[in-house]
Amino acid sequence: MTPSLAKEITGGLSAPSKMPGFAFSIPAQACNVGGKLRGVAGSICSKCYALKGRYTFPNVKNALMRRLENLTHPLWVEAMAFLINSKSVNVFRWHDSGDIQSLSHLENIAKVCEATPDVRHWIPTREYAVVSAFKEKHGEFPSNLTVRLSALMVDGPLPTGAAERLGVTVSGVTSDAAKVTCPAYKQEGVCGSCRACWDKNVAVVYYPKH
Repeated sequence: MTPSLAKEITGGLSAPSKMPGFAFSIPAQACNVGGKLRGVAGSICSKCYALKGRYTFPNVKNALMRRLENLTHPLWVEAMAFLINSKSVNVFRWHDSGDIQSLSHLENIAKVCEATPDVRHWIPTREYAVVSAFKEKHGEFPSNLTVRLSALMVDGPLPTGAAERLGVTVSGVTSDAAKVTCPAYKQEGVCGSCRACWDKNVAVVYYPKH
């Protein structure tokens, strides 16, 4: 594997300005559950940030589509692990845009996590059924992967029941400032030293409605 080949196979990594490290993104338009929620008033997906701003630039849209199209490449796991291990970071976010596409997609993500043991991975998702299917088939996620089931509605209930059953964590969006636990919006929109989203011991992360 070489850097150029790994980038060609995967479409490359993204580098969200908020994040302390790198990420991987695909088109938000390809979200399965999120696609249904986009037309639901009050849902978190109805105000999806990944359908606005820089995500609408032609070069960004093209890059996201290349990543989506290459998810089933036979060397995708090897190439992703190569890219992540080549970076001097210890945290990685999956899907700053987009979500899990299928069970095989999540299985490949887990394989990447296993091949990058020195990196903590975080994946927020509304694909509860896929997470459940993975747990039923494989039992546990890699120890360095934190899965967070994302709530569906702003100020809506957290999927704590599903999370407890599956042994994962949750996150939600709230208009109540007293509930917000993410510090990013008090520190110029960046994570800073906070790593709560990657921490399996942090059962709930609340982001502010914005």
